[in-house]
Parts: sequence; C-alpha cells; structure tokens
Amino acid sequence: MKIKRPFLREDIKELDEDFVIFVRKAIEEDEEIENIIIREVEISDIDLSNVYFSQIKFKNCEFVNCILEKSSFINCTFDNCDFSNCNFDSSYFSSCEISSSKCLGVNLNNSTMKELTVKECNFNFSIMDKINFKSVIFLDSTLDSANMAESILKNVEFDHSTLTGASFFKTFLKGIDLRSCQIEGIAVSDDFHELRGAIVDLYQASELARLLGLVIK
Repeated sequence: MKIKRPFLREDIKELDEDFVIFVRKAIEEDEEIENIIIREVEISDIDLSNVYFSQIKFKNCEFVNCILEKSSFINCTFDNCDFSNCNFDSSYFSSCEISSSKCLGVNLNNSTMKELTVKECNFNFSIMDKINFKSVIFLDSTLDSANMAESILKNVEFDHSTLTGASFFKTFLKGIDLRSCQIEGIAVSDDFHELRGAIVDLYQASELARLLGLVIK
C-alpha cells in the first residue's frame, strides 16, 4: 500500500528555546507550530492540549504522562521517541511517520489517523477505541493487549506485527490481512462477526477455531 509521506521543507530549523514555554505561547496566541526540529526534549505530567504541529521533526524526545488532547500533527515525523502513557484523545494525525518509538499505554481514543506509517514501534496496551484509521500501515510493530474497539479500519495493513491479546470489539476486520502477524488471544464479540472476511493462514484459522469452541483433529 502506498502511503503519502510527510512533506518537510528544506529550510527546517532546530528549536532554540524552551519547548514548553514555546508551545504554551503558541497555544495562548492560537498559532501553529511549524517547520522546526524538536530534539531531545524530556517532559512529564504536562498539559499541552489543543496545539497544532505542522512539518515537525520530533527526534529522541521523551514525553511521559503528558496531555495533548485535541491536538493536530500534519506532515510530522517521530523518530526514537517515547510517548508512554500520554493522552492524545480526540487528536488528528495526517501524513506522519512514527519510527523506533515507544507508545506504551498511549491514549488515542476518538482520534483520526490517516496516511500514517508506523515502523518498529511499541504500542502495547495502547487505547485506541473509536479511532478512525485510513491508509495506515504498521510495520514490525507490537500492539499486544491494545484496545481498538468500535473503530474504523480503512486501507489498514499490519505487516509482521504482533496483536497478541488485542481487542477488536465491534471493529470489522474484513479485508485485513493478518497472515504475517501474531494474533493469539485477540478479543472480539461473542458471535465473532468482527472476524468475517479477515485474511488469515491455516495455523491462525485453527487458533481462531478454538474461540468458536471447535475441536480440530
């Protein structure tokens, strides 16, 4: 699947002032934050909601237990970052790339993510209920015990990723190719309607049959 890559300008510059002060000033003045490199910022337990990031490179950053609700990220890259337990509820991501990053327990409920590439990332225990995925690919990533209930998955690929114990309650997997993934223990409704039309291999089919109470001999 072809994903639209982030567009970053050639004249992008390093941020040369305190990140939190810089962002809060932009929020107060209702301004966009654009065309900068944010490098090696370490913050925790800070509320930076309702911020608009455009054409930003996040590199080696650590945001822990931070709140970024209702924020937008357009044409952004995240490389070797840690957003563990951050709250991005009702946020918007478009034409972004997330690579080699840790998003353990991140909250993305009610968010929209489109034209997104996620590569070699840890999204274990992430909360992504009622999320809208459109043209998204997860490459070599882990989403173990992630929640994706009542979500929309359109043109989504999971490539060599793990979904062990992930919940897809009321999220339709029709057309989703899971053959290269680990899907042991995934959670769905009692009637298993979420799995109709999902693409699996013979081994995975036998594992899923156990959910139905079938005994294969």
